[in-house]
Amino acid sequence: MALNIFKDIHKRKVFRVATVYSVAAWLLMQVLDIVLPTFNAPQWVNQTLLLLLLLGLPLVTIIAWVMEDKNTHVGTEQKVSLNANTAIFAESTIMSIAFGVVFISVVFLLGDRFVFSSDSRPQNSNSSNSNLSLGVQRSSINLGADQTFALAELMPLGVGRKSVAISNQGNFLAYVANQNGELKIYIRPLDSFEAYPLDGTEGGFSPFFSPDEQWLGFLTPTHIMKIPVAGGRPQTLTEAGNVYGLYWGQDNNIIFSEREGIQVSSVSADGGTKEVLLEATDFLSNPEVLPNEKGILLTNMASVIQLFDPISGSVTPLIPRGRDARYVDTGHIVYAGMESYMAVSFDLESLSIEGSPFPILDGVLTDAAGVTQLTFSRNGILAYVPGVDMGITNPTWVDRDGNERAIPINSGRYGSFDLSPDDSQLAFSIVDAEDSDVWVYDFERTISPQRLTVNRGALFPKWSPDGDSISYGAQNIGNTDVRARLDIQGLGELDSSRITGDFADLVGIDTWGDDGEAVITAMAESNQGLDLYIIDTTTLERRGFAATESQEWGATFSPNKDFIAFTTDTSGQYQINVKRFPPTEERWIISSGYGEEPVWSEDGNEIFYRRGNEWLAVPVESNPDFVAGVPEVLFEGPYGNVPGLSYQVTQDGNNFLLLKQPEQQPPTEIFLVTNWITELETGL
Repeated sequence: MALNIFKDIHKRKVFRVATVYSVAAWLLMQVLDIVLPTFNAPQWVNQTLLLLLLLGLPLVTIIAWVMEDKNTHVGTEQKVSLNANTAIFAESTIMSIAFGVVFISVVFLLGDRFVFSSDSRPQNSNSSNSNLSLGVQRSSINLGADQTFALAELMPLGVGRKSVAISNQGNFLAYVANQNGELKIYIRPLDSFEAYPLDGTEGGFSPFFSPDEQWLGFLTPTHIMKIPVAGGRPQTLTEAGNVYGLYWGQDNNIIFSEREGIQVSSVSADGGTKEVLLEATDFLSNPEVLPNEKGILLTNMASVIQLFDPISGSVTPLIPRGRDARYVDTGHIVYAGMESYMAVSFDLESLSIEGSPFPILDGVLTDAAGVTQLTFSRNGILAYVPGVDMGITNPTWVDRDGNERAIPINSGRYGSFDLSPDDSQLAFSIVDAEDSDVWVYDFERTISPQRLTVNRGALFPKWSPDGDSISYGAQNIGNTDVRARLDIQGLGELDSSRITGDFADLVGIDTWGDDGEAVITAMAESNQGLDLYIIDTTTLERRGFAATESQEWGATFSPNKDFIAFTTDTSGQYQINVKRFPPTEERWIISSGYGEEPVWSEDGNEIFYRRGNEWLAVPVESNPDFVAGVPEVLFEGPYGNVPGLSYQVTQDGNNFLLLKQPEQQPPTEIFLVTNWITELETGL
């Protein structure tokens, strides 16, 4: 009986139909396996289509059987003819569709193999090794109609933070979204088309995942927090201010840079007491723990990537010009260079760089402070936000109403700058791939800027009161132990006088007093942070003005030299304080909420300051007693925020000199690149 059924099936055309259908279905799945990742389709789409194709096999087989059965058992000639035509039509339809699928699938697979795989990958104009190595599979995630990616101007003090993170196994993506000017963290499972908000993360930033992907850490202006990835109540881990980078290690400890980078600390992911790992003599950020806890990668203020050994306490320079370094299991360090995202071979045993760095990716959104919006998982998924380098700026005049007027000099990676006493010249620092130096531009002559220093590691230029010389902080990027010096160079002179002292770090002169005295921002002890000192530039005699456990920096004298305004975080956030000079116990807080970078007007009737991306003016009286009015917002905008004073004001108080950033529309998508680590290992 069974044998007869098998022979009956064999006589019919069921086998042929089933065979062709199976081949077509297999080829279709191969095509879908290539196409679906392009649209960022989750895994369940593939699984559903496979199930439908499997269920279709018995259905097609039954249809082929029934149609031929009708043709076999009809009694009359007319019915035979009619049913035969129906069966032939049905069979031919099934076969045509199947062969069509086979043909299209074969053409697509051959095209993908021999055409698209070699020619369609984006190229980097700087190197033949560039984006070609990353082109395995690319896709993008749209944030939604009511969201954009949070830019730096929404962060505390307008300073950029890392706003995108991917979990270790690549199952979750976290990002900080901007909804009508408010920050909130969202989670996007990569097997889903939808993202969901994490309630309780309002105002949060800098997301980072636990190694087991169960928790998401994030920052508030004053604390380190964590919250379940699936949603729930956020938990406070520790108090921490001005954090620049965090790392959640396999040992369930979180390593972070705090207090503007002068301290690297650790706290249990379960909360508890902080442990100080490093009290720095430099500003260190973006910690990354190497495998087997062989060290911690850090970036200093001069954009030098360093290796910190927690056991010996030593800090060793690794890469002279780079930021935001991460170790990749292929044996590379990847980092943000001055122009492109870079990679360089790194020997984990000898802890040394091997070979030369090479570019791997362009077009990553980068903040003026060098924060790159790029992250990757351990299993080879890279996520980044497309955009421009916001550190490439143009000096620009802005009046009190926010109207701009361009200055005819080239864009560049500008550092801090200073107007001459008569507003006729501008001294500024430029940080490039090799070093940083001071340049001078004459507004009246409008010729190309003139270079004042050559390979001096010069930052924080400041004009002398007579306009005859310029002081600057000199930094040796190869040896941070000799950073504590201040050079004063006369215009047109080759040599400079030098001020050295027992400072752990010396940033630069903030403001000049009478008789050669100056107020400087410096660090006398590594565990104390930034403080303000009065220094006699002739005798080098030093005395403290504001030297506490808090951060004090960016001082400016009142015109009558009786008061000093400065920035401090005594209250837990940056605010503008005013003290008498010589100092007394009296202190006035003049900022509304947080604020930084005070500048006293020439007539002594106003103090200007910066609050994120807002510039404010406070009416004041300082003769004989100090009285402050209510701050008023003058204008706002996304201008560059650089270390030190990031704006200048003309003597009449009507014009501000700022660093205009390139145009950047709020991003609405995040790019994904899969298998990039494999390509990094095999292709470069």
